[in-house]
Amino acid sequence: METAYYRSFSTYLSEKFDQRVYRVSLDAGFSCPNRNRYAVIRDPAVRKGAVGTGGCAYCSAEGSWNGSKKKLSLEDQVKTGKVMIGRRYNASKFLAYFQAYSNTYAPVDTLREIYDSVVLDDEDFVGLIIGTRPDCIDYEKLELISSYKERGLEVWLEYGLQSSNDRTLEIIGRGHTAEDFARAVYMTKDFGISVCAHVIIGLPGESSSDILNTAGFLSGLPVEGVKLHNLNIVKGTRMADEYYRGNVMPLALDEYARLAVGFLERISPDVVVQRLVAQTSSRWLLGPEWSLNKPMAVNAIIEEFKRRNSFQGKLFRK
Repeated sequence: METAYYRSFSTYLSEKFDQRVYRVSLDAGFSCPNRNRYAVIRDPAVRKGAVGTGGCAYCSAEGSWNGSKKKLSLEDQVKTGKVMIGRRYNASKFLAYFQAYSNTYAPVDTLREIYDSVVLDDEDFVGLIIGTRPDCIDYEKLELISSYKERGLEVWLEYGLQSSNDRTLEIIGRGHTAEDFARAVYMTKDFGISVCAHVIIGLPGESSSDILNTAGFLSGLPVEGVKLHNLNIVKGTRMADEYYRGNVMPLALDEYARLAVGFLERISPDVVVQRLVAQTSSRWLLGPEWSLNKPMAVNAIIEEFKRRNSFQGKLFRK
C-alpha cells in the first residue's frame, strides 16, 4: 500500500532482483573521526583524520548500533544475520550493510580486507551498503568501493547530512558543513556509486522551513536515496543531557508525520526512500516512545499522505 505514496527500498530491490532482498547489518569495529575512539583501528593515518572527540550530540557510544552483536566476529555476524533474516522472511539474497560508526574510516587496505571477507566470499550477498561521513571519503576509497559495482554488486554509500543548515550542524557537533556533503556526493557520482542521504527531523532549533530547505538542498544533488529519522533521545548522549534539562523535546508523532510528508513531497519521485522512522532499543531510548512502534509510525505518515491527497514528489522542482 505504501508504494502508492512513496518509492520504498523494498519495492526498488524487488523490482531489480525479482525477489525480496534484505540487509544484514554489520559492525566491523570501525571508529569515527568525530568521536576519536581507536579501540580497534589504531593506524596513525586514521587518527590524523579526527575532527572531534565527543561525537555528534545525538549519537551514543554504540554509533547507530544497538550493541547486541559487538561480541560476535564479523564472520559470526554474517552467519547469524543470514539465518535470522532467512528464517523470518524466507530470504535467500542479502545486502551487506556496514552500519556502525564510519565505515570508510580506515586505510584502503583495511577496508578492502573487510569488505572482501563478506561480499566476495559469499554468493548470497548481491550488494554492499556502506554508512559513513562525507569527510571520510577520498578518491582512493571510492575507487575501491566502485570495484564492487564492477563485479556486478548493488553498491550504495550512505552519507550523514542530517540538515542543510550549517548552524544546526554546528549545534549538534557534526564537524562538517552542508558543502562538505555536496562535495562528497559529487565525488561519489564520478565513480557511478549510488548515494543515500541521512536526514534527521526534529533537531533542536530547526523550524519547518529548515526541514523543507534540506529537502530542496537534496533535490539539487544527484542523490538516489534518502533515510528519514525522527530525533530519538538516547541515553548517554549530549542530547540526553539537554533533554533532562528541558531544553530538547522529541516530536509528537502527528508532527513528525506532517514534517516527513512535507519533506517527501519536495524530493524527486525517483528517489528511493530507505527509511521513514529511526529505531532505538527500548533499553536506551528516552523518547519518543512512539518510535518503538514502527508500523504505527509508518501508518501515521501514510495517513498524512492520504489526508493531503499527496505523494512523494508532488511539489518537487528541479
